[in-house]
Amino acid sequence: MFLGGVVIFGAGMAAMPHVERNWSRVAQRPFLPLFPRKRPFYPILAGFCIGFAILAYIGLAHNQFTPSGTIAWLTSLLLFLLLFAEYPADWRTTTPHHLWRLAPWRRTEWTIRIRREHLILFTILLLAAFFRFYRLAELPLDMWSDQAEKLLDVNDVLNGARPIFFERNTGREAVQFYLTAVIIRLTGLPVGFMALKLGTTLISLLTVPLVYLLGREMYGRSLGWVAATLTAVSHWHVAISRVGLRFPFTPAFFTPVLFFLVRAFKYNRRNDWLACGLTLGIGLHTYIPMRIVPLLLVVLCFIKAIWDLNEWYRKRPNSLETSSLTITFWQNATLGGFAALLTFLPLGRYMRDNPTMFWYRAATRALSDSLTPADLWRIFWQNVKNALLMFNYRGDVVPTNTIPLSPVLDTVTGVLFVLGIVYLLWQLIRWRDRRSLYLLIAFFIMLMPSTLSFAFPRENPSVVRTGGAIPLVMMIAAMPVVFLYRQTIRYLPRAGTAVITGSLLLLIIWQNYTWYFIDYSHHYRQTVWNTTEMAQVARGFADSIGDMTHVYHVAYPYWADTRLIGINAGLPGWENAITDIQQLDAHRNDPAPKLYLLHVDDRAAQARLRLLFPAGHLWRHHSVIGPQKDFMVYFVPGEPEQH
Repeated sequence: MFLGGVVIFGAGMAAMPHVERNWSRVAQRPFLPLFPRKRPFYPILAGFCIGFAILAYIGLAHNQFTPSGTIAWLTSLLLFLLLFAEYPADWRTTTPHHLWRLAPWRRTEWTIRIRREHLILFTILLLAAFFRFYRLAELPLDMWSDQAEKLLDVNDVLNGARPIFFERNTGREAVQFYLTAVIIRLTGLPVGFMALKLGTTLISLLTVPLVYLLGREMYGRSLGWVAATLTAVSHWHVAISRVGLRFPFTPAFFTPVLFFLVRAFKYNRRNDWLACGLTLGIGLHTYIPMRIVPLLLVVLCFIKAIWDLNEWYRKRPNSLETSSLTITFWQNATLGGFAALLTFLPLGRYMRDNPTMFWYRAATRALSDSLTPADLWRIFWQNVKNALLMFNYRGDVVPTNTIPLSPVLDTVTGVLFVLGIVYLLWQLIRWRDRRSLYLLIAFFIMLMPSTLSFAFPRENPSVVRTGGAIPLVMMIAAMPVVFLYRQTIRYLPRAGTAVITGSLLLLIIWQNYTWYFIDYSHHYRQTVWNTTEMAQVARGFADSIGDMTHVYHVAYPYWADTRLIGINAGLPGWENAITDIQQLDAHRNDPAPKLYLLHVDDRAAQARLRLLFPAGHLWRHHSVIGPQKDFMVYFVPGEPEQH
């Protein structure tokens, strides 16, 4: 049946008389000099920009956002944007008094126009908000060790630390930690899982309208709406967004980078190039997979140049994009690159000072001394095959980020994605549509943070390292929906076609809801240790007859992380762990009441506590999740004071 659908879809494409071109016709822009003759002070400002950048590079040493270094960095970035941004044609004749009169807050009459486009996008955002915030406090409920590392970093920020690169746990970029600290300051939330989840879900929600803008810019509003809807309900995007880690930052920043690059290719406006570089530079401060994006931009510019050169040689006019065979194009592209470098400057200084730590995590996945070039080549193509299978057949094996081996797309979206790939290839081969090549190249490169895992090929495919491909996958899956709608509307009433399309989208919504809020919810609770319940027992003891100083977690192999118990109990940094039962002997002379949390199978520690504290009480705490999550509690009453 699936192959039959592909054949029918292919027949429909072959029957189309021409390729659908949604890019507007563009005109070549005139050459814009870097420093206009009528602005002699521009070179002076450029000198100040360079000077502040040098001061920032010096002041941001030792992995610290110092006040002087940060101010110099932001000043140089602001001067750069003011120097090279394009302004309206009449900006030179506009006086400050005239600008004040045009200020929005001085208007006496306001006109608000609500268009169909706004209503549809607002509905999609409501749907996205539901999938990201519904039951957020309880799903997921418990953390694992990665969240503990992040929350300790956030706690350091709240206590005054200002690192550029957080070196705990093999190193992490800084944006999430400062964002979470701001959320905690503004909302009063404790340093805990909810603060992490709130930040990442907000970033995830922001991605949805960005996907719409990218889809609209490349293929029109209809595709933008469908792609945004698929992103809004995608269990792949939802799952990696609600665990409170940096995973959703890649699609959130890669999408506007590609959006501005597409606009730069189409119109060659300097502001689009600068915005592309600015968002790229910020994105490099978020998550490691963003480091592949500069390579993608270089490759896309190279492909565009080759394509334009070929069309110039064959004397075929290009009505879709401005030509790259001009000085202005490469001048603007270079300025965009400098904007990215200037935004990246703090992290660039850290990379120069600590290259081993900066590249450690990426290098340990991509490099291995025991592999020959033949082995690397073989593993790479095996990884590519496995990454392509993750969309419909076999996915990630990490149990916390997904249901192991579950495809990242629901059944319907998975079929649409395959049809979308067929559609792209047909557009490329039959009609030489350069957009198809851009999308396919971008899709392949955004899988590379996962497919380049040579040292640990079992970590591929990774639903988190391939997160940058989410907007591309949803756009590709949206193409058959838009194509079929436009074809069937020729033969069916508009209402009937809308019902068919709506039913398809409702089926997609239902499948993703079931996957995440039912199947994944059950799987996650069975996978992650219930440190929240342990913290509740500990906090109950501390708030009644004891304190958290005399609560101890007796460690056991492959059991709960001690730090998570402290974080859930409201004490980040609490680490009363007993790693050797001989440590219990030192507690014998402490007269204070004590509480010990033990693994059910830790018979040795239970026997030792009975020997040391025969007056204590041992009981099994029955977890609400199930008996496999039960744990033992040993309570030692305090000794009466002697007078």
